[in-house]
Amino acid sequence: MKRLILRVAVAIALLSAVAVLLLTALYYVPNPGPSAPRVVVSVDRTLWNGLGLNQFTYIRALRRAGLRTEVVDYASPESEVDALLDGARGLVLTGGGDVAAARYGGDPSATLGVKLERDAFEFGLLEQIESRDLPVLGLCRGAQLLNVHLGGTLGDLRAEKDRFRRHRNILRGHPVQLDPGSQLADIYDAKRLDRITTWHGQFVDEPGAGVRVTASAPDGTPEGFEVPGEDFVIGVQWHAEMPPWDREQDALFDAFAAAVAVQAQGVLPDN
Repeated sequence: MKRLILRVAVAIALLSAVAVLLLTALYYVPNPGPSAPRVVVSVDRTLWNGLGLNQFTYIRALRRAGLRTEVVDYASPESEVDALLDGARGLVLTGGGDVAAARYGGDPSATLGVKLERDAFEFGLLEQIESRDLPVLGLCRGAQLLNVHLGGTLGDLRAEKDRFRRHRNILRGHPVQLDPGSQLADIYDAKRLDRITTWHGQFVDEPGAGVRVTASAPDGTPEGFEVPGEDFVIGVQWHAEMPPWDREQDALFDAFAAAVAVQAQGVLPDN
């Protein structure tokens, strides 16, 4: 039995190594050169991140858009983060567990996967980025945290099982409607996206100050928002980095990169 377990473990390890090699060959994109604008990417402290697998998701999408990425998490020393922000031209907040209910007056019993240290770290990042007037992109949890930072609240999808299932389906996803004339509609050059990848248990309930919800699921659940008057402060509750072969979602990262370039170089992008 021990020998069988060992063989299975070795086989799993080999298959995992092969999978990583294939992913690397197909989807890995190296950091652009030192002259490329640098953005800070805040991630969760999970095995996925520890193994560097986000090289094939968030990081790949940003690098493909021409951005140099610096990954930080809530264990990063404050002095190190300050140094990174001094040269940063934008901020990306990624997925993870729920935002603590105390931050927006919600029900703590309705939240899962809360990490108070991460909340505190990322709210601090937003305060510093906001004072520097830099572009911000929030993805899934990142969008929710951004809305709370701006004074908004979050709702609980888990209270409605059918609705929760519709938004907890990475393989099938669902369509999303984009408001005509919105920044998101302009970015995607569309009024509707046929399929987005969603995996979230919370959603934007009351929009924060200046927040305009501009993307919604067929059941009315807010899926994306922007802050009119800001060059680029956008949150989407879908995982635009997934799947890695979905080139339609490149438009969002390209638009973020264009806003970063404006901030970095002080030039207007081509229309």
